[in-house]
Amino acid sequence: MHMLRLNPVTLCCFTILHFLPRPSALSSNNPVSARHAGMAGTVTVIPDAWSGFHNQAALAFMSGPSLSIHYENHFLIPENSIKAVAAGFPVPKGTLGLNYSLSGYAKYFESRAGLAFGKAFGDHFSAGIQINHLMIHQPAGFGELHAVVPEGGMLAQPMEGLFIGFHIFNPVQQHFPQCHDQIIPSVMQVGIGYRLIENVFLSIEAEKEMKEKQVIRAGFEYEMVRNFFLRLGVSTAEISRYAVGLGYKAKRIIFDFAISDHRWLGLTPYVTVTYCGDGE
Repeated sequence: MHMLRLNPVTLCCFTILHFLPRPSALSSNNPVSARHAGMAGTVTVIPDAWSGFHNQAALAFMSGPSLSIHYENHFLIPENSIKAVAAGFPVPKGTLGLNYSLSGYAKYFESRAGLAFGKAFGDHFSAGIQINHLMIHQPAGFGELHAVVPEGGMLAQPMEGLFIGFHIFNPVQQHFPQCHDQIIPSVMQVGIGYRLIENVFLSIEAEKEMKEKQVIRAGFEYEMVRNFFLRLGVSTAEISRYAVGLGYKAKRIIFDFAISDHRWLGLTPYVTVTYCGDGE
């Protein structure tokens, strides 16, 4: 009797598909940025260049330009890694954001390119929007999938130190025109952040993806000494994940590292390097 042999990559894929909820193509809410990942993906109220991935309204509160590169390796499997770049540039009427992410390997990969704009309306409220080009490259014979999908958000600061954010991705539940069965998720997020004291920031966020359970995330950032940060986070996803992160700002360069834990699939490391221009 002959036994079927599976190579390690195939075996890992079967394992992931078995333990994770039904996957949707190009999930909108990858933590992207080690700072966010260290806080378990609480992202809607933190203004930086990565707001283009999570809440474009927060771009409006950037005080200067920045450019950032990122790498994360899900469960230490190279085929599950994500590479990303994000940039933000204040302009006369607001802040312009550019971002790009790529995941997968040569025979199958997914990419997302976004152009965002965030604008402040007074000192306590902002709104933003982004247009994304989503692409899935499949093995020969299956063809590529392309779609253009919007997203947007709002950010309010009703009192000193308190922030409330809202974000929605794919509000009209679009799908890939080439394949109606390939889902593009619609996701809503609501977050609250509070600067407890000058060097402590707390955040909590609720996320709801269509046809999936609501997820609650909580994060904590503490500036232990000048320019050196500790971050902790927890998520109530179907399989709970815990995260820890560190950050260091050396003049105009910021180094962030985080690691999250999956109950069955193991660890995921995140590394982000950011250059900040004048004002940041």
